[in-house]
Amino acid sequence: MKGLSIEIPEDVIIHLRLPPRNLEQELKKELAVHLYAEGLLPQASACRLAGMNRLAFAQLLGERQIPVRYTSQDLDQDLISCSRVPKP
Repeated sequence: MKGLSIEIPEDVIIHLRLPPRNLEQELKKELAVHLYAEGLLPQASACRLAGMNRLAFAQLLGERQIPVRYTSQDLDQDLISCSRVPKP
């Protein structure tokens, strides 16, 4: 599957209160948090979008007082991820 690109107008970008050096990564993190908080993205996918491991993402959610939900879909995603880890 291809990625998705979103064009953000320059006049919007200049008003963002995010570090310009890491703007793309910060926007991905903000999008991941919002989609997760709204129940639109499972935790594993939100972590991947944010570029964070599960522990760091859970900590970020806690800092923002967003409850961590662990659904059966999250479990399925974890099992898939575990099956992809090379065995020693």
